[in-house]
Amino acid sequence: MTMYDELNTIVKTLAFEGKAKGIIGNVEGRDPKEDRFLEIDKVCEDHIVSHINKSPFSVEVYSEHGHFISNPQKEVSFILSVDPFDGTSLYKSGIPAEWWSVLTIYNPITLKPVCAAAIDFIREEFYYSEDGVLRYCNLRDKKLIDVQLKPKKDLESGLVLATYSMSPNYSLLWSENTDKLLKGLNALNNPPRIWPNGGSCIYPWMARGLVDVYLMFDEPNSEVNPGLGFVTQENFCIYEITEGKKLLEYSFKPELNDKKIKSFIASTNHKLVEAIIDLL
Repeated sequence: MTMYDELNTIVKTLAFEGKAKGIIGNVEGRDPKEDRFLEIDKVCEDHIVSHINKSPFSVEVYSEHGHFISNPQKEVSFILSVDPFDGTSLYKSGIPAEWWSVLTIYNPITLKPVCAAAIDFIREEFYYSEDGVLRYCNLRDKKLIDVQLKPKKDLESGLVLATYSMSPNYSLLWSENTDKLLKGLNALNNPPRIWPNGGSCIYPWMARGLVDVYLMFDEPNSEVNPGLGFVTQENFCIYEITEGKKLLEYSFKPELNDKKIKSFIASTNHKLVEAIIDLL
């Protein structure tokens, strides 16, 4: 919380001054039209790494913008998957919406999440997940609230379906793959709302119950892995959709961090996944 509280002040100051919008380079495995490595990404990554370097542990870091070990002389104690700043295109455009930083810490042997943390810079909310329990708070009072998730169970239950559609290539992929789904959802008496954002920042909201299903095509692993520690509660499910609409459970594979998943779905309830898959 301290790290992200400090980073919130840094990001807000830079945004107010119109700084840190310069392009440093491309993102590994991503089309430059889809995502770029900005100065704001490096500012956030450097701040997070500075806190890692203060710890007594050697941490292997997988970021959207690099892979390194904080202390190569020691045995790795944890793996960190981090999206230092999620929402770079919005930040570069000066749109104050959906600026996040999201991370998950993994056990290096089991590759299972240990805990996860995130900050929503716009709403100044901090999220922390451990042992299947999500807590969040406003950074002004820092009073952590435990979330008791009540997953929705069917398509008529007022659910929210999220997908990232701000890039034309992702909108095109959606239009090519979801014609039948959208017609089926539109025919419902109480059709879902579609939230047009995604990536690593969607998982804290899923754990909080604000988003029920996340459906993507060509989803980068680097957008999933930093948020995976937020979806360890009971009933959560994350799948790669393979040929014939078969479901393959998603797991953290750091060596695939810069690769993409052709079809991907995450939900707070497996029944919702089955209902969506049936309409695809």
